[in-house]
Amino acid sequence: MSREDSEKADFDAVIKRHVWRLIGIGAALGAVIMVVIFSGYHLGGFSYFCGSCHSMENIYFSWKTSRHKQFACIECHMPRDNVAYAVAYKAYAGIRDLTGETMRTYPFTIKLTGHARTIANSNCLRCHFSTVENTPMAKGSPECMKCHRFLVHGRPVEQGGNRFE
Repeated sequence: MSREDSEKADFDAVIKRHVWRLIGIGAALGAVIMVVIFSGYHLGGFSYFCGSCHSMENIYFSWKTSRHKQFACIECHMPRDNVAYAVAYKAYAGIRDLTGETMRTYPFTIKLTGHARTIANSNCLRCHFSTVENTPMAKGSPECMKCHRFLVHGRPVEQGGNRFE
């Protein structure tokens, strides 16, 4: 065997030994990353997690005294139709909320965006459709928030008045 063949055989042996080690390290790292992502997604589904941010305290405590306190925040505020879309929307909303909390750019009175209002409205109808289906609201696209927007979270503190309508 020539010196060149000997060096190539040694190199192949070293690569084989390290490749399996690298594959093992990569698989372990991938598993840890997946556990962290799954745990974060799961933790983000608990209402106490949503209420842990300073800007959400009033909203969280008004929800805890509402008639909807048995439902987690995600049951009303996250899309329910498609799992992939729900994960993507939760990531988007979480990053937006984290940025607002970190940069302290949340307004004193937090309002739903148009898209978030559509999601919440569809979740209202998912639970309350049997109540709405025989009313004039069922024709077209009913907008639950027009009449019931303060039902769960009460009136914003700065507006005063009754907390619940």
